[in-house]
Amino acid sequence: MTTVAVRERPRPAESAVAAKDEQPSGLTDEEAHSRLAKFGPNAMPDTSLHPLRMALEKFWAPVPWMLEAAIVLEVALGKYVEAAIVAGLLVLNAALGLFQESRAQATLAALKSRLALNASVRRDGAWKTVQAAELVPGHLVKLSLGAVVAADVKLTAGTLAPAAVLAVILDSVKVPAFRRLGIT
Repeated sequence: MTTVAVRERPRPAESAVAAKDEQPSGLTDEEAHSRLAKFGPNAMPDTSLHPLRMALEKFWAPVPWMLEAAIVLEVALGKYVEAAIVAGLLVLNAALGLFQESRAQATLAALKSRLALNASVRRDGAWKTVQAAELVPGHLVKLSLGAVVAADVKLTAGTLAPAAVLAVILDSVKVPAFRRLGIT
């Protein structure tokens, strides 16, 4: 097991202050809540668009513009049936695109819920499991080999071999690579 401290995104002026804020007994619950209010949750913001805006965006691109111009041209020439067919195809294309995008967003939401991360942190001198979104700068986090790192962290102590630390950092080195290096 390795103990690490959660750190905020690098800010040179505040890095010295953050380093001395790390306490070996961990943060108190009150300090963790105040830092959560100050820095916000350790999570990506929701970037989904309103469904009406998503639908309107299907008509705002070069290919729909060409179809819209064709509709206007057909109407100007008095070919109303052809204009209606092109308009129908434009709406059908937008509906199919909206349907596919909504399914993709539903799949992404399902994946996010399955990948909800937890972290073992030291609070009030005891190790507790909290959601990764609740991690704040100054938290002491316990890591183990093969675990997912739930935030940007700074290694402060541990007994990992240098190659194992490299694997934690890169998160792409597999066990056979260790065996080739003579590390098991």
